[in-house]
Amino acid sequence: MRTDIKQAMHMDAAKSFSTAEANENERRWNEERFDQKNQDPTNHYDKTRQHLNFEIDPDGKIHPLGYQEKSLEVRLAERLEQLGWHSFKEGSKNQPNMCAKFVFGGNHDRTLQMAFGDQTVCTDRGADNSHLHRCPEIELWAIDVYDWCVRRYGRENIIGFQVHLDETSPHIHALIVPVGSRKSGRECVMWSAKFGKNKYEYGQILKEMHTSLYEEVGSKYGLDRGDSIDGRYVQHLGKRDYIRKLNKDIHQSEKAIKGLKTMMANLQAQIEERQKQLEDLDGKLRSGKIHLHDYEDERKSLQRQIVDLHNKVYDKMAAIGKKESELAKLTKEVDTVSSVIQPFRNHKIEFDPPRITEKPPLFGVDKWLDKQNDQIAKRFTSIVRKIESLYMQDAERQVKAAQKNVLADYRELNQLRGDYESLTDSSHQQDSAYRQLLDQLSIPSMRVQVLAIADALIGGKPIPSSGGGGGGSNSDLRWDGRNPDEEEDAYRRRCLLHASKMVGKNGIKRKR
Repeated sequence: MRTDIKQAMHMDAAKSFSTAEANENERRWNEERFDQKNQDPTNHYDKTRQHLNFEIDPDGKIHPLGYQEKSLEVRLAERLEQLGWHSFKEGSKNQPNMCAKFVFGGNHDRTLQMAFGDQTVCTDRGADNSHLHRCPEIELWAIDVYDWCVRRYGRENIIGFQVHLDETSPHIHALIVPVGSRKSGRECVMWSAKFGKNKYEYGQILKEMHTSLYEEVGSKYGLDRGDSIDGRYVQHLGKRDYIRKLNKDIHQSEKAIKGLKTMMANLQAQIEERQKQLEDLDGKLRSGKIHLHDYEDERKSLQRQIVDLHNKVYDKMAAIGKKESELAKLTKEVDTVSSVIQPFRNHKIEFDPPRITEKPPLFGVDKWLDKQNDQIAKRFTSIVRKIESLYMQDAERQVKAAQKNVLADYRELNQLRGDYESLTDSSHQQDSAYRQLLDQLSIPSMRVQVLAIADALIGGKPIPSSGGGGGGSNSDLRWDGRNPDEEEDAYRRRCLLHASKMVGKNGIKRKR
């Protein structure tokens, strides 16, 4: 099965930026702090790959990570001061966002390939990867992402741009100050200028950012943009059907996000379980309940499982971010389409207002007035007829759209009825099959036959084609074998029910 090779981009709005965050981004850690960070089971920092980390500075060139004398939070404070930023009191609800924290990444295998090529990378904790060297492709990708940020936010507003190759998957951290201009022309920190005034504008901007990043960067490195929600066909006058579809998509997105979060929680629980097993294993070694050789093998196995689980968590986080951006876009579309469309909103009628251009005569004023009134009446009638025609056209389109929606409703209703009947019939069949199975299991001779056939099917052995129960006729029941990706429990249940059908060819008389 192919794994989708997709780019990933995540952004958090920040009202503050701590020294701890800055130190982590630039790896301003001593040995003790490095080891402390790795004690957290969710972290996986490889000291033997730390020297491969790098950053891109305003000169657009690659430098070792943390080479700058001024730390990241100091550089941020200086830029904010240049822009006249004044922070609010700590904990203030009115504190605006002062910076955006970006993380750029992609598919685990693809980013590792860009960073290390065909070199073997061991992701076990404590592994020695000092033999690795950094490949040029990861540098080119990082420079392209940096240039993309420069074009959107300005070189002077990119406070930090760090590339980490010492974690599970290579990725980029970018710290950016959103800058806009006041009416006076003075530059200032302005979140709305870059990311919108509300969540709907933000959703639209985020969607455009993903598209732009793919077209300008991701496509060059074989990183797919992922599913797009573009290309939806909207008929304004047939909006009810479209709104129904949007609401269904919103429900599916919300369900998908909930499912992904549940899977993330399960993965985190598994990580904690493996970590507890590691602790128990250490206790067994100290107490002499396990040999050192067995201890090392089991510990490596558990560590490998933890790394794999972390990779899955990372993939789920990326998927959640993608689904949340889709949900924001869908919500905006519903609000837009749900507004009542007024007649003639797209129509303009060009006309000159009637005016009297002739001077009234000295004699025959009444006749002159009749003539002017006739001319005004003709012009007025012409304008009214244009409005009437447009109204009739719009009304006709609305009626056709309503009819179309009714037909769609009927089609959906008939489909639902068919699904209901199919499910009801299937439910009855399942109920009958399970009743038959219970009856058979209550009879010793049939129970033996059913279980023998079921065991043979589960084991993949050929089954004699007899009617069971002493009958001699061949069975016309077809067995498909195991379905691809079928769960073990589901397969066993299906084998048991099929065995019941084979034995049940002779029939079972219920006890009254």
